[in-house]
Amino acid sequence: MPIFEKLSKEEINEIMEAKKRGRGKSQRERILEMYMEQLRPLEVGEGLAVRLEPGDNRQTVKNRLMRAAGKLGYEIEFIRSRGVIRIRRVA
Repeated sequence: MPIFEKLSKEEINEIMEAKKRGRGKSQRERILEMYMEQLRPLEVGEGLAVRLEPGDNRQTVKNRLMRAAGKLGYEIEFIRSRGVIRIRRVA
């Protein structure tokens, strides 16, 4: 069965405005922005733990983290762990 999601008036207006401008953000761009929002506040030496939900692909999430970090000009390293992805921002 498909999953139905109610859209607010603001969301509909945003979609319609994007259509008028010619093109809205792709799903890939929106996902990248969400990852960047999570990484942006990290200072050098701080880290982040990412818990995967069922259906999430560990390698896909790691690739997205690397791409988002690159866009922000950050360098990150992964800390080996089971069940959760841990990263640290490095200089």
